Amino acid sequence: MQNLFSTAIPEAALKKALGYFQQGAAELRPYLHALTPDERSAMLKMGAKTVDFVRKTYDYASANPSFVPIFVDVEEFARDAAAVQGLAPVQQLLDGLALDTESTLMLAGSDAYAAALALYNNIKFLAKNQHPGAQAAYDDLSQQFPGNGGGRPPKALKG
Repeated sequence: MQNLFSTAIPEAALKKALGYFQQGAAELRPYLHALTPDERSAMLKMGAKTVDFVRKTYDYASANPSFVPIFVDVEEFARDAAAVQGLAPVQQLLDGLALDTESTLMLAGSDAYAAALALYNNIKFLAKNQHPGAQAAYDDLSQQFPGNGGGRPPKALKG
């Protein structure tokens, strides 16, 4: 059986990291805003190429007040641009960490599920051969696969 992940993450490291993330979230929460999916899809999106455009436009507006239409609040524009500049490195760090965390969960989860399926299949075999205690364990575990007839894991998942 292939083992894709073989790292024991110390509980102390997990607790410490979680504490840091909770502290960071609490620090930023008053300044963050949640959007609905509809709100998100209706918004203008600022990407990597747009950042330079926004900065240059702000520079022109600051140097040439006559360029600014009456309905544009340059001070608000400056606050918004500063928020983007300040949050961008936080978002980049979180995106990378989220991707690596998701990948690690996927590796560890795949290994754990493969081991569980191998054990389950062995318990199933032992139950068929009337090994003491195996039938009760099989009956309990087979409830995980109610739609596959007879407690069989899906074919793609058999270990």
